[in-house]
Amino acid sequence: MKQLSLVAGLATLLAGAPAVAHTINFDKVEVGYKRFSVNDSDMANDTLTGVNLAASKRFENYYVEGRYYSVSDSFGNSYQYDESYSFNANYELDIDQFTLGAGYIHELDETSLFDVSFHIGKVDLKAKLDVTETYQTRVFQSSSSASDDENIYRLRGQYQTRVLENIELKAGLGYEKTSGEDGDSNPLFFVGAGYHFNTMFSVNAEYRNVDDYNTLDVNFRYSF
Repeated sequence: MKQLSLVAGLATLLAGAPAVAHTINFDKVEVGYKRFSVNDSDMANDTLTGVNLAASKRFENYYVEGRYYSVSDSFGNSYQYDESYSFNANYELDIDQFTLGAGYIHELDETSLFDVSFHIGKVDLKAKLDVTETYQTRVFQSSSSASDDENIYRLRGQYQTRVLENIELKAGLGYEKTSGEDGDSNPLFFVGAGYHFNTMFSVNAEYRNVDDYNTLDVNFRYSF
């Protein structure tokens, strides 16, 4: 009878104890650096850099996530023919993307989990070209610009785990589709790692590859 009373008391104690938080925390905000590279060797300059922002919040086994990034670059070409003619061109390119998504979390154990999520958003592209031509004493200048925006849809699955107490690793696969005249559908994969200074602050890096571009994010994260 004493053993039965002990088991009953222990069960009551465990039932009243608060649930232990999972080591992978979805309640977070991130800010940092983004590098966007186009997988096209024909481009004169295929790398843009800028800022990356992200935030997510967990609700039991579900979570919502928002992401935004802005990258840009400028580069020029020049040509000199004798002393009578010169040609100078300056290109500017800007890309902005915002996505909002929701996902389902399946915890494998206290240090690892798998989640599936769907995201929808908007991509804005802007390009500008300034040309200056000089012929003897005459100067000719021209400028042109173009812009385009597309909807983006992304489905992804990712595995995350906490190792060596302070190190977090993740990897995932997905599928991305854009709308518009030049819309395309491509598979994607990504890998990432993070180092936690404590329960609130960490630094994280993620590499993502889609068929025609790849990105690298290095973010500072605050978890709450």
